[in-house]
Amino acid sequence: MTASSVPFLTRLRIRDYKSVAHCDIRLGAFNVLFGLNAAGKSNVLDAVRFLRDALSLGPAEAAQERGGWEATLRRVPTPADACTIALEFRIEASFPDLPEPVDAVAEGAYEASFSRRGAVRERCEITFPGGEATDVGFFAEGGLVSETETGQPFGKVRPGALYLPLAGTTEPYDRLYAALTSMFFHTPDLAALRDARPPTGVDTLAEDGGQLGEVIARMADWERDRVSAYMGAIVPRLTSVGPESVDAPYIAATMTMDTDDGSGPVRFGAESMSEGTIRALGQLAALYQPPARDGRIPLVAIEEPELALHPLAAGVLFDALTEASETVQILATSQSAELFDRKEADLDSLLVAVARDGVTSIGPIDAVGRSVVADGLATVGELLRSDQLNPDLGEDIR
Repeated sequence: MTASSVPFLTRLRIRDYKSVAHCDIRLGAFNVLFGLNAAGKSNVLDAVRFLRDALSLGPAEAAQERGGWEATLRRVPTPADACTIALEFRIEASFPDLPEPVDAVAEGAYEASFSRRGAVRERCEITFPGGEATDVGFFAEGGLVSETETGQPFGKVRPGALYLPLAGTTEPYDRLYAALTSMFFHTPDLAALRDARPPTGVDTLAEDGGQLGEVIARMADWERDRVSAYMGAIVPRLTSVGPESVDAPYIAATMTMDTDDGSGPVRFGAESMSEGTIRALGQLAALYQPPARDGRIPLVAIEEPELALHPLAAGVLFDALTEASETVQILATSQSAELFDRKEADLDSLLVAVARDGVTSIGPIDAVGRSVVADGLATVGELLRSDQLNPDLGEDIR
């Protein structure tokens, strides 16, 4: 993905997914879902992940991974019968058949609704530069697939299944399907991060942090240097991270540090790193892994990047998230008031999540909060501590 096609997702609408009764939010290259414990930040992020899993695994399998449909559909204040997840997106589009091949950015929308029977409704539209003649789309319901423009049926899909995985085997839906199913949700596991594993020849980090050492080794010099620089700002006297090659039967992450006595640098393995250090290294690897730099991964999502880190170190990681968003869209969650005591925090990147009576609402910081921060009366973190941070929900979207 090039800078011109970041962000990948520009709008997210959710209805009746877990604690989210409804939300409609605009997304940029970097957004932080910010709020107190149990506000439902993770549920908003998981709605996007559910859609990815439903496309790659199937709706029933995606629901089963979350405890079944009862745990997936909203339950309070009254149980919902179905949920809807809708995205607006931007993807790179090629026109190789033109006299002079053109690469441009296409825009579109994708929406899917699910009940206990699986997928019940699905709509996709892609608008290409150059006029309506190149626009495409489909609508699927009840097993029938129709063109959005004419309403003319042209195919069938198994009841409960999604059509995009089938359409994604052909142009122009292939790029959209690849992008949606390649979104990366970092769910670090300490054992996986520390594990020494045989090289696989793959340069993609596992979502739990597995293959960390190999991914670092397969980074280009610039990316590895950036990871080393950020880690050096987090861990005193750290000079570099590694390894730099995959020439070993088992590979794990390493870090090299200067010593106090001047006897020379010492290399430490992943098993010697603290929880905060190895977590930070895993998150930086997720941001700077080759597929996140060259467009194969269009979006990286990280929950609570500040976990197990000193507030100053968390600020360093926040800077890395901001820099990485120049080439890959970043979605993060946070409940760290200290992280947003920073006066330079970009209010436009923050989305505030609150829960009332078990129902999540999310939106940009409301006008009162923006005014308080702009006037220097309080920081975003101070507003969160005093429970005075509220979202601007705008008009309810039905």
